[in-house]
Amino acid sequence: MLEKKHTITVLTFLILSTVLIAFSFTGNWDGGVYRQGAKKQGRRVNSEDSYLKAVSYFVLKQNKPLFTLNSDELTLNSSKEKSFFINPKGLVFTENGQKVNYEGLSGVFDQKSEVLTLERNVLLTTKDTEAVSNKMVYEAKNDRVHLTGEVKTKTFHAVEGDWIYIDSDEAYFWPQSRRSKYLGQVKGLIKRKRVYEDSMNFESNELYLDMNTHKADLTHDVLVKKQNLTATSRRGEIFLENYNKKLKYFALYDDVKVIEKVMLDGKFIRRKAFSEKLEGLPSEEKIILTGYPKVYQLSDVIKGNRIVLRENTEVVEVDDANSKFKVE
Repeated sequence: MLEKKHTITVLTFLILSTVLIAFSFTGNWDGGVYRQGAKKQGRRVNSEDSYLKAVSYFVLKQNKPLFTLNSDELTLNSSKEKSFFINPKGLVFTENGQKVNYEGLSGVFDQKSEVLTLERNVLLTTKDTEAVSNKMVYEAKNDRVHLTGEVKTKTFHAVEGDWIYIDSDEAYFWPQSRRSKYLGQVKGLIKRKRVYEDSMNFESNELYLDMNTHKADLTHDVLVKKQNLTATSRRGEIFLENYNKKLKYFALYDDVKVIEKVMLDGKFIRRKAFSEKLEGLPSEEKIILTGYPKVYQLSDVIKGNRIVLRENTEVVEVDDANSKFKVE
């Protein structure tokens, strides 16, 4: 009897094993009760994304406004703490409460790093500057804006009432400290408040603008153009407050080259000059050359310790070690 029961048990085990092996190759298991658990897990993950239309969005930091936004569409991922926007428009606030307006076609805000990224048709407006570009990255913690792609800006210099227009490949702004830096094919124009006062064009590979000190520093392949005068150098400075003062308004340094059109006997001639330093004084309509200056005018070569060129006149004032004279 025991042997018969043992034989039946063994046969039953073999049959079940064979069926399970065959099913593993040919059968399909739907997961049973585990399938329901997997679906619940999927729903939980998907629920981390929230989608809204026509929204107003606010972010506070230490009970102070950090970031506000109006958007056509918003997707909020709570696990990654990121928000995705369509047609965002709003404000970010610096630590001292200064407002920075922005807008673009799309954007992402990372709450962990406090970084706002906008792309396409980006417009940024600070206290004194308006800028457009293809992309903007704003780092709230560092009070820094990085603009890239066809950057075009205009800045109002309230002290003199002038507008400063600058185009570049990319730019950095620090809104709270009113500073900016431009990089790559920098081209600009200072447009004076009064129509009768001359505007000035400038170019460089890099430009640093500080609205607190009212000064712009230019480096690498610098060019300044004013009326009939074009000057180039390795570096330069523009002093925004000095236009109508008896002080230098702009200065160029290192390998200075000047080309100027002047009227002589009823026709224009081209005058060339070389020096290590140039100072421009618009209030006196003159430029001062120092550092081994030389001036080439028609067949004349003029040298001295200090040479003064008067705008729109062929007169050249020369100071040498022992005397001072004029060449006409």
